[in-house]
Formats: sequence, C-alpha cells, structure tokens
Amino acid sequence: MNIILIGSDGAMGKVVTNISKELGHQVVAGLQSTEETEQPFPIATNFDDLTKVVEELEVKPEVMIDFSTPQLTDELLAFAVAQNLPLMLATTGQSEAQEQAIQEASKSVAILDTHNTSIGVNVMQEVSKHLSKVLYPLGYDIEIIEKHHRYKKDAPSGTGKMLLDSVEEGMSESATKVYGREGIGEAREHQEVGLHAIRGGDIVGEHTIIFANNQETLEITHRAGSKELFARGAMAGAEFLINQAEPGIYSMNDIF
Repeated sequence: MNIILIGSDGAMGKVVTNISKELGHQVVAGLQSTEETEQPFPIATNFDDLTKVVEELEVKPEVMIDFSTPQLTDELLAFAVAQNLPLMLATTGQSEAQEQAIQEASKSVAILDTHNTSIGVNVMQEVSKHLSKVLYPLGYDIEIIEKHHRYKKDAPSGTGKMLLDSVEEGMSESATKVYGREGIGEAREHQEVGLHAIRGGDIVGEHTIIFANNQETLEITHRAGSKELFARGAMAGAEFLINQAEPGIYSMNDIF
C-alpha cells in the first residue's frame, strides 16, 4: 500500500510511518509543517509542492492518511479529489462548513471520516447506542467524561462528540447537551447529557460513559494504551478504502 501521509512530522505521523513499515506498506510522500524534520520519503510543506512531489514519484500513491489539523481540511479535500485518491481522514475539530465539504468531496472519492481510529472505541460507540436505547427510557441519567494529554487543543474531543451523538441516537430524542458544569443552577433534567473534558499529563485517551439512576450506576470505559493503537486502526481503514472503489462517506464501523 503506497501512502501519502498528511501531518508526517506530527506525533501520529511518526507512529504511522513506523507501523506502515512493520505491516509491509510504505509512505511514499508526506505533507508537514516544516522541512526541518527529515523523512525517508519526499516531503512538501504545502499542497502545490505536494502536487509536484507526486508527479515525480516512481510509484503511484494509492491512499491518503490525514493526521494533521482542521486548518488543512479544505485544501486536503481539493487535493484528494484532484488526485482521485481515497482519503483516511483522522483529523478532528472540523467546522460545520468543513463537514459539509467532506460530504461533497465524498461524491468524487471514497472518504473514511472518523474521530477515532480505535476499533475498541467504535465498538463502544455501538454499545453506548444500545445501552441508551434500553436505559434512558427507564430513567437513567447519562454523562460522558473524556481525558487527554495536556497538549490536546480541541475540547471536547471529537471522540467525545461522536459518543454523545451515539447516545443521543439511542435516546430517540434530542438531548440537551451540557459541556461541563459550574455554578449554582437548577437540578439536572433527565434529557441532559453532560460531556466533560479533562486535560493533563500524557494521557493518550480515555472515554467513560456513565448511566446512573437512584439505585445503580453502570460505566463503560475505553483506555488507549499508546498511539500505536490509532496508527493500526488508520492502516485498517486505508486498506478498506483501497478495496472500496466506490466514492462515498464511510466510518470505522464499515470495516467490521
């Protein structure tokens, strides 16, 4: 599998590069913020230069993997469409307008758009939907807590939002979304779903969904042990896209 890696000098980019070798794949080109970080493949710092790099490659790229920033999303989508390359989109924090742009680009190329490439998190997403469907009508309150390292910029996390959407789908009605709590207010309403962000240390990623009534509490938690987990998930997603010739929008749940 020949990969163009967007964000090749980032923490996840470095892990993806190493895991790709282990799995018998190769990164053939990369886009990164600076030329100062040397790579074993050609690099560019903007999409115009990346186009030139691709033109000079001796091998044909098959897929793009993106672990960068939402500031690049618009140009990234245009590049993917122009190059007719499927896109494994693992960057979070896109605006509503960018989400619409992703949908539009998926009419031309296959895009796997996910807030988390962990298989376990995506299974958790389906489980939370089912638990909400069963427990919410019985009076259980639902809260979500997400924890990440001190350097994570977006809050709440994309995965936290994804889990909140799954919970809301299981509720079969609109949730009143509460992002953190402070001060003295009215008692909690049943339709509220709280989403709380914690940042500290080197926490790779931890997500907990709490279902609580007056008699018991049920919690489901996913903890990521290392960034390698996300790199392997991205590889699985990229392989899926190469075998999925049809343009469209896909999720990690389409893999299994």
